[in-house]
Amino acid sequence: MQSQEERFAELNQIMNEISADDPMPWFKTAERVCKSYSAKTHKKAGVQSRVYIILLKGVNEKRPGYALYVGRTSRKPDDRYIQHKEGYKASKYVKKYGIRLLPELFKHLNPMSYGESIELEANIAEALKKAGVPTYGGH
Repeated sequence: MQSQEERFAELNQIMNEISADDPMPWFKTAERVCKSYSAKTHKKAGVQSRVYIILLKGVNEKRPGYALYVGRTSRKPDDRYIQHKEGYKASKYVKKYGIRLLPELFKHLNPMSYGESIELEANIAEALKKAGVPTYGGH
């Protein structure tokens, strides 16, 4: 498992590789949307569900570039991401186009109750879409 510093360095490298031809002008909007949510059951005793967000690249040929995938799990997000990439109960988007988790968008929420994770997964995905952020998942 990567340390927080390694994840930050990796994200910075990805951000530096984004050229003018392949921008993510919506990333700051995505941060604002995600940070506007909180989990009422955050870190309460016995809660084990989590929301996670994955950076995707190249999903839509008509709108090339980056997008987000919003999901929910009872596992650690790192473990769930690996499952997606290995094809276990995988989203086709994450399996084929997933680059990495973006914990800076969701770590403030986790863990939470199962019911709240279902609600937040859908609400965050919908809010991102409404804000113009290319988003998949969130069912």
